[in-house]
Amino acid sequence: MKRIIIESPQQYVEQGKKLQRQIENETDKQVGRFCQFELRNLKRLHDYLYSPFMDHLMVAVTSTGNLGLIWIFTALVLMALDSPRRQFGYSMLIALLFCITIGNLIIKNVVKRNRPFFHKNYKLLIKQPWDYSFPSGHTLSSFAAATVLFNMNKDVGTIAFIYAGLIALSRLYLRVHFFTDVFFSMVLGTGLGILAVKAYETGFFGLI
Repeated sequence: MKRIIIESPQQYVEQGKKLQRQIENETDKQVGRFCQFELRNLKRLHDYLYSPFMDHLMVAVTSTGNLGLIWIFTALVLMALDSPRRQFGYSMLIALLFCITIGNLIIKNVVKRNRPFFHKNYKLLIKQPWDYSFPSGHTLSSFAAATVLFNMNKDVGTIAFIYAGLIALSRLYLRVHFFTDVFFSMVLGTGLGILAVKAYETGFFGLI
């Protein structure tokens, strides 16, 4: 007579955990060393800063950067003010247009870098982004807008840069971007902000 072995629920749980570890190990083997290095640093940053308050704060901060709405609103306000400030409103819209075209439409779809949660099964606090990871659109638009504001007024610009830095930090804390995504976006965003100011001041370098 064939012997029937009945497994307990605890055995099923242990088998499930073992299978999960095997899957994670196989996934890690397919991830490059540099990617593993970045994933470890993301974990260190998150674990170092973690608290329930930080969870709520980072979700709130990153939400303000969605679609660049906070910067679009700022640009529209500037455009409604007097002439010296109006030009920076236009410059900011130009900078955001550069960010969308160069960052979101071109670089993202050329590099096609998967986000951190593609490699690790993170529990995300926000809705899973649908596009690629490199560069960070939130960071790119924030630093471009902050650069324009800094050209208008250094005090206002400094505050904007601090807030842009918080938005960049939120993307790392929430583990939807790698450090290199964010760092590259900070540099490129600053450059696009400067380019937008110069483009408006010179009539797109004399072309219009």
